[in-house]
Amino acid sequence: MPKNLNIRHLRLTPSRVALMHRLNDGPAEDSVGLEMNEMTGHELRAADHLTGAKIAEVVPGWKMTFWYRLTPRGREMLQVLSSLGL
Repeated sequence: MPKNLNIRHLRLTPSRVALMHRLNDGPAEDSVGLEMNEMTGHELRAADHLTGAKIAEVVPGWKMTFWYRLTPRGREMLQVLSSLGL
């Protein structure tokens, strides 16, 4: 497992892992993630946790929209989770 990727300390619940999969909408160079306005309150709370863990980030978009997307660390973590069947 890569350095700095301690799964236990990240408190990744099933809903947080599911959101990570939703944020993984394509190759890193093309990925836009999810627009905040399209997310439920539960997803926004999960996304806030992922942002605090540096797995996701908030980025500004067109016409004053904001998006959550995976960071490089988040993509790496998602690969580790996928290899574990999560």
